[in-house]
Amino acid sequence: MDSTMWVIGGAIIISIFSFLAYAVLAFFFPEWVGITGKVALNTEKSHGEGADAPAHITDKF
Repeated sequence: MDSTMWVIGGAIIISIFSFLAYAVLAFFFPEWVGITGKVALNTEKSHGEGADAPAHITDKF
């Protein structure tokens, strides 16, 4: 019974830390976890008809 409690407790702790890691990534790097962030929104806006594309680092090459 004691080893079962360790396994259940470990699974709960791993789940909590996994959720926290996902939340941090979702907040700071939303595109990495499939959330549309500022970069993706700017890209979508630039694809609109008559819109100018924002400057990009590779434009100078």
